[in-house]
Amino acid sequence: MSLRILIYVECNRCRATFEQRLVSAQSLNSDLPDEVHGLVLAAEDDGWSCRRNATEHFCAMCMEPF
Repeated sequence: MSLRILIYVECNRCRATFEQRLVSAQSLNSDLPDEVHGLVLAAEDDGWSCRRNATEHFCAMCMEPF
């Protein structure tokens, strides 16, 4: 049996969503950390910013005032 999990990065200010991915894994500890890390890196490459040890994310539009 495998788990199907939807992962995405959401802007903490405007709630915009960056690239949703449906991930299939055998357990919660298997490939999920690599998938989540890859998604965060892709968001940063697209102008998103992480704050507070990557628990908050802000899209490129919300980052303009900073």
